[in-house]
Amino acid sequence: MVRELFNDWRYEDAELLSVDTRNAEYEAIDVERACSQAAEQLDIWSSERDGYIVPVFEKNKPTPTNEYIIYRPEKGHVGWYDAGLGYDGAKRFAECHRLDEKVVGQRLWFWLPENRSDPELAVDESELPANQVDPFDRLSSNEQDAFFEDLKAFVQSERASERDNNWEAYEELGLQEAIRRNQMSGPFVPVSRTVGSDGEPAYNYQFVPEEDDDDDSVDLRDDEGIFEQNRCIIDTETGESQFPLEVEVTSVKGPHITIQPAWESIDDRNAVEKLLDSDETELWLHDLLNPVPFERRLKAIKQVKRNPGKRDLLTGKRPVEYTVNKYALPEAEIELNDYQRMAMIWADGANDVACIHGPPGTGKTRTLTAYVRYAVSQGESVLVTAHSNQAVDNLLVGDSTLDSPEEDTLHAMAQSPESELSIARVGSNSRSDVVRRHYADQSTRNADIVAATTSGSAQFDPDTFDVAVVDEATQASRPATAIVLNSAKKLVLAGDHKQLPPYCASETMQEEDMHISLFEYLLERYDDQISVLLRKQYRMNDKIAEFPNESFYNGELETAARNQDWTVEDLQPLMAIDIDGEEQRRTHGNSYYNPQEAEAVAKQVKLLVQHGLSPEDIGVISAYSGQVGAIGGRINQLDIDSPERVNVDTVDSFQGSEREAIVVSFVRSNDRGHSGFLEFPSEGLRRLNVAMTRARKRLVLVGDWNTLGTVAPHRTEEESCAPLYEELADQILTGDLMLTP
Repeated sequence: MVRELFNDWRYEDAELLSVDTRNAEYEAIDVERACSQAAEQLDIWSSERDGYIVPVFEKNKPTPTNEYIIYRPEKGHVGWYDAGLGYDGAKRFAECHRLDEKVVGQRLWFWLPENRSDPELAVDESELPANQVDPFDRLSSNEQDAFFEDLKAFVQSERASERDNNWEAYEELGLQEAIRRNQMSGPFVPVSRTVGSDGEPAYNYQFVPEEDDDDDSVDLRDDEGIFEQNRCIIDTETGESQFPLEVEVTSVKGPHITIQPAWESIDDRNAVEKLLDSDETELWLHDLLNPVPFERRLKAIKQVKRNPGKRDLLTGKRPVEYTVNKYALPEAEIELNDYQRMAMIWADGANDVACIHGPPGTGKTRTLTAYVRYAVSQGESVLVTAHSNQAVDNLLVGDSTLDSPEEDTLHAMAQSPESELSIARVGSNSRSDVVRRHYADQSTRNADIVAATTSGSAQFDPDTFDVAVVDEATQASRPATAIVLNSAKKLVLAGDHKQLPPYCASETMQEEDMHISLFEYLLERYDDQISVLLRKQYRMNDKIAEFPNESFYNGELETAARNQDWTVEDLQPLMAIDIDGEEQRRTHGNSYYNPQEAEAVAKQVKLLVQHGLSPEDIGVISAYSGQVGAIGGRINQLDIDSPERVNVDTVDSFQGSEREAIVVSFVRSNDRGHSGFLEFPSEGLRRLNVAMTRARKRLVLVGDWNTLGTVAPHRTEEESCAPLYEELADQILTGDLMLTP
């Protein structure tokens, strides 16, 4: 069994033992017999060393090290570096029996059968990953080409859709309303005319700051999010017929920008030139398109396709492999539960990729933190990423402040006085003061950990890092994650594919399921055998967790003792309100609102405040954006302190958040059984899961349960998640927790 301790031991990665053999005496062992046992079991002969390579153990522990001695059986000699000789590189050979009571012999102790018992496994062996996981199907060469072409088409479709959606949104609002909503940058005043790199006219403009601001203090990159290559819509308050029009930002320096109109799309070029040449033409800018992320994704797709190993992984041409030494498992620097520790073992043992499935509140970020620190301790270079700057910073510093690191974060580890851990944060868009102070200006060249968004990882060459960790991986599209895959030899993905998938701008691609994450895609190709589940949740009262656990996670989740009975004073942790309201469609757009539900939600918010919650500890989730304003307006009329601090937003915006109490408004109410996207068989399930798993101590569900539980006339039960709403209502009714105003 001792042979299994050295399954992943490599002579090429080890070094000759260096010890001082003077003075200290140890209990005698038979060095020659120990070496013979090792040579017989491992059979590592080195022509270079002219002898057998014999790995040695830690002192007094049956734990392999990265050190070895040389054993020459024909002479009965052992070779090592004798540190007691006073100079480096003093390789020495001695007869085995002369080392029986020396430190060299002591480090060979566990090669003798009588000095060891077969080590007990610290984990359930059945929970470890398989050595090899084969794909369900293997794409042919033509299918491989089509796979990558489809990915590129998806990126191009997303780019076109984002541009079109931004144009449509601006045209719907108009300049004055967009200014009122703070969606415009400006005004900009003309400075001079210049010439673009293509010889076409371009124009220099200067931002006009607020009266209290200094011109020199304005940085359009940081303050307004304007960068070179951005496409923008420009407009004027004079109502000129040539506006609005599209421009490219070709230069950004402090408060100054250079813009070049998209001349190919302009009908009356002379009129536009005349207006832009005028000293009187003040401009306002609205975001249209940032092409850089899309270009980075296209480049990554091309590079991954060129890499045989990564190409074959994505297209199912080879198995996913794991190498786990179950007798020498990784140890975490921070406390982990059994499921988190198992996930760390999977991540360490993965040769290609590991997926850590972390349902709400199960500690996936903590697990990643422990794994990243361990990987660094093993000499590996690590890239940590997520789809957003906020998620990257959360992985680094959590809730740390400038004065107080949050315990057990990477930041706390790096700031420990005895630590030599170095971190570098890539990119200039971090909103964390802690990250900006400690990590924003650090060199990535020698950093142990490099942190970047998935897009920011594009600056690194292929396989720059030994391992890349992606938090919130189910929120990132396959092309976005391809950037990270290209940058590292191994990928560890953490997320929850039972919640909402990545944002998709293109309705066509969404219907074709092209927008799914790499995490979910790999599970579809290789099954759950490449995924390890975190099973203990620390977020919710057990009554709140019960329905999501059974409906979305096959009843596999446990609730930790600390939060099992959390409540807001004497209020029930879970209840519902059944309202036969009047859904109404907004004048602009397709969104809905429901005044009766808005009123009921406001009453629940006031009740929560009366029971001791602060407004910022309360969240209100609306299924429709049209209801957000209706609810917010009604809450602001409540006689409570700081009602504006109650967070009211959509399901999508609440993903990743949590509050002491959550009130959900489903909005739809009609006698036809139409619930819109709430009824979609996939999206509807995921939205319900997200909505129900944000609350810690109290969850209130407000809706027309007859509408929600009725299959729409144009759908079958298989095409609808209405039966799930009906099941939820039945469970709430059984507990006598359904109120009818």
